[in-house]
Amino acid sequence: MSKQLFLACGLALCAPLAFAQTPPPEVVTHLNGLDVEISPMGVPAKSEGVEGELLGVRAVKVMNRTGGQITCEFHVPNDARSDTSASPVFTVAPNTQRTERVPGNYSPDEPYAEITCRSSDQNPAQ
Repeated sequence: MSKQLFLACGLALCAPLAFAQTPPPEVVTHLNGLDVEISPMGVPAKSEGVEGELLGVRAVKVMNRTGGQITCEFHVPNDARSDTSASPVFTVAPNTQRTERVPGNYSPDEPYAEITCRSSDQNPAQ
């Protein structure tokens, strides 16, 4: 019985290490020198034991630490733009944060999201 208890305790201690090895979702960013922080939010697929309002939803939090408004755009293939429920372009006011849903479908072999941010004063072609 003590071997079983010892084994159970060992497994319980190792379980958090197994979950800690899961790499964070990859968000490809193009920030054009702006002081902007982008972090993944939500869980793109149902996982056992995971619950919450962002379950099954890909989203990112964009923190604008600049003194001006920024415009951000998700990279979405042209053929998928008409099928997306969320707009790929959004703005974030100075010194605020915004959480936005990532348009398109999630694929485990691709980045979680790719996003470009620029100053709203800039021409998109610059």
